[in-house]
Amino acid sequence: MQALLAPLLAAGGGAAAAGTAATFAATALQAGSAIAGGIGAYSQAQGVKKAAEINSFIGRTRAIQTDVSAREGLNSELATIRSTLAANGQRPGVGTAAVFDELRSVRGRERRIEFGNEMQGAADSRMQGQNAGREGGFALAGGLLKAGPSLFDLFQLRKR
Repeated sequence: MQALLAPLLAAGGGAAAAGTAATFAATALQAGSAIAGGIGAYSQAQGVKKAAEINSFIGRTRAIQTDVSAREGLNSELATIRSTLAANGQRPGVGTAAVFDELRSVRGRERRIEFGNEMQGAADSRMQGQNAGREGGFALAGGLLKAGPSLFDLFQLRKR
């Protein structure tokens, strides 16, 4: 800080120059503080955005796992029914086909609902990330705008 103020103090000489240098330093710090605040808010928003992207990826992965698990469960149930019918000596026919079709229909609906719920959670996370990215940009712009009056004052002090 002293290195920044030394040329200003030496240039003007006296109490007036010291007051101008102090005003200059205070104004510069005020502008820097506003800019640093905007940068900090932007960085924080980027962290939230990255976390939301990761959560969205995890949600999509869970949805795929749910779908695969439900399909494998259905295949296992159908195989168990086939084995049971075969062990009882029953031949495949219209009645057994209707049972299989109904089971496929019910389990397929359950699978689609569970998959949709997981994908909805992933979409929510993705939207949260997009919103955080926008908010970060607004925070950075806000920090720069807050620094505007201080930068204008600095320009006016340098003109004198």
